[in-house]
Amino acid sequence: MAAPSVTGMNHDTTTTDRRRRRLLRWAAPALGVAWLWPLAIAFAVSEPTGGEIALVAAGLATFGIVFLLAADGRALAVTVPALLAIATALTLTADPAFGWLYAWPAAAATVRLDRGRAAAVLVATVALAAAAMAAAGAPSGVLLSATGGVAALGALWLVIGRLMRTSEQLRAARADLAELAVAEERLRFARDLHDLLGHDLSVIALKAELAGRLLQRQPERAAEEIGVVSDLTRAALRQVRDAVDGYRRPTLASELAGARLALDAAGIELRVEGDGAPLHGEVEEVLAWAVREGATNAIRHSAARHAAIVLQACGGTAELEIADDGRGAPGAAPSGHGLTGLRERVQSIGGTVEAGARPGGGFRLKVRAPATPGPSATA
Repeated sequence: MAAPSVTGMNHDTTTTDRRRRRLLRWAAPALGVAWLWPLAIAFAVSEPTGGEIALVAAGLATFGIVFLLAADGRALAVTVPALLAIATALTLTADPAFGWLYAWPAAAATVRLDRGRAAAVLVATVALAAAAMAAAGAPSGVLLSATGGVAALGALWLVIGRLMRTSEQLRAARADLAELAVAEERLRFARDLHDLLGHDLSVIALKAELAGRLLQRQPERAAEEIGVVSDLTRAALRQVRDAVDGYRRPTLASELAGARLALDAAGIELRVEGDGAPLHGEVEEVLAWAVREGATNAIRHSAARHAAIVLQACGGTAELEIADDGRGAPGAAPSGHGLTGLRERVQSIGGTVEAGARPGGGFRLKVRAPATPGPSATA
């Protein structure tokens, strides 16, 4: 498994999320088209003439195609009126029971339009359905059930459309918050570097300038100043390295939060269990890398639906287990640069790594390390 990269993970999760949304977007309209067949069957058993059969077959086929376009939000100003026209024609000329067809344009309009326009279209559709069925001589029971059903289904899809738009807004807000967090972290890092180096670099510049002036008149003093410049430079370099190491060092809390977001975006439900006991800095860093590696494996390779992260710290030992219910690691044995790097990190603090397929299916990564890091373990 390759080491995770932000760009690669974002691409993988975004692609998975896009495919899931595309499937959901077409699943409901396809199911809606399938529900046209009970109406066709009910009409067929009423012993219609050949001309009526041809009319209804052509009308329902056209109705289904136009409904798919309307449900996808395409040209609603054209597709919704077309659906209403076909429903009216079939209700008046073929069978009053086709008044149920008004539920389809009501659903397509209410799920795609904003609340105000959707409510107006729904009221107009229910009124048109009642008028058409009354003109076609529909029994009162059929008229009431059909118009009531159109109103109820339209109201239901009005709520569903509202929820869909809210979900899209939340997804966009989450992306904005992630970008803001990255920007704030960059500003923090820039501010830390400025605070660390601003004073030292100013002193180095002054000392170097002083050494240049003293070089001809007082070479011994100039040599002393150059020595100070050298010491300050090395100290500043150490500070930069410490700052960069701290910036790169992952924490268990941040990696768990990142794993939850990434797995959720990939459609994988994550369950986290742990006692929350404080860990040594090096141990926490290694376990944080393990969380990242396990989450990356689940997203890229497992096709899992559920994953679990369990953290335990007791008896001087810390254990982290990451398991999913997917298809397991590719190939017969788990391998990859990411897992190799993780093994090296874990062994550097005297721990062990177990990785492989679970007996009941899926993949498991288990890291065991001493609560206080020790010498490297030997393989």
